[in-house]
Amino acid sequence: MCKYYAHAFLCKHITFSFATFCDPASMIQTRCGDRSIWQTIRMEEYCDDCKAYYPAPSSAHSSRRR
Repeated sequence: MCKYYAHAFLCKHITFSFATFCDPASMIQTRCGDRSIWQTIRMEEYCDDCKAYYPAPSSAHSSRRR
């Protein structure tokens, strides 16, 4: 199984990025079909898709005095 990094976002979505080939795949430099998580990286933000659909509130409106 080839190894991947898993990026775990605040919104609970996970993305994967390739890290390294497994031994059989390294001989031909082609990723195998199986995915093994090498390391999970906790992201302290929302994924790009969630940012597009649910943008953060503007700081200009929240800092305005009433």
